[in-house]
Order: sequence, then C-alpha cells, then structure tokens
Amino acid sequence: MAKIGTTLMNIVKAIFKGELLLRLHIDRYFLHIIYTFILLVATVWISLKVDTTLTKVEKNKATLAELSIYHAEMKSELVRLGRLSTVEKHLAELGSDVAAPAAPARKIKK
Repeated sequence: MAKIGTTLMNIVKAIFKGELLLRLHIDRYFLHIIYTFILLVATVWISLKVDTTLTKVEKNKATLAELSIYHAEMKSELVRLGRLSTVEKHLAELGSDVAAPAAPARKIKK
C-alpha cells in the first residue's frame, strides 16, 4: 500500500513539474498522440456539422411540404377564379360597374 502511495505522489509531482511524459518514456510518441488528438477533434467537429446540416434539411423538407400544399391550393383557386365569365359574374354580384372593355385601349398623344 505504501508503494502505491509513493507511486501516486511521484506521478503528481511529475505532473506539476511537467516531466510525466518523460518519466513514462512517451516523449518519442508525442507527435503520434498530438496527431491522434487532432483526428479525434476533427471527427467530432465534422460530426456536429453533419448533424446541423441534416437538421436544416429536415426543417426545410417540412417547409417545402407546407409550401407545396399552399401552392396547390392557390393554383386551384386561381384556375377557379381565372375564368373571365366567373370574374364578371362575381363583380356583378358585388354590384361593381367594372366589366370587360368594349373597345381596345387608346393611346393619348401629347
């Protein structure tokens, strides 16, 4: 038990002195450790970016579905109201004097 305590104290002292990697003889592999850490960080970052992009795609897909329904409704209403006879009938029901022109438009000369 005393040996474990001594080992832990030596490890703590080495950490504070900045000699832990040297005592464990890991200094030869330091570049490999840094490279692995950079790859790990890049993997996590790319994963987060992909997740964010997929979330935007799902939101946009729902918006497009709503807009396509709205477009279909407006298109059917436009076709229904687009006939000239229907428009004139609605205007007559509302008591409007507006009607289709009897003669073509004339240009006013200056």
